[in-house]
Amino acid sequence: MYKNKYLIGIYAPVEEGETLLGLCDNITEFAEFMEITYNNAKKILFQLFNKQTNFIRFFGKICSVEFIEMEVE
Repeated sequence: MYKNKYLIGIYAPVEEGETLLGLCDNITEFAEFMEITYNNAKKILFQLFNKQTNFIRFFGKICSVEFIEMEVE
């Protein structure tokens, strides 16, 4: 999990209904899903998590990312 606490949800643009495009468990999965390097994924997620940016470009579409908090039992 990202920061040992969050799943990473990638959502389609609002005009397409904000459909969940992908749900990733960690940085490696996110990098593979986005077809980018691990280091790029790490930097992008850091910027999204810290609100330095609000969207990502996923195959030409401007998509949003949500960090979904998971309860660990």
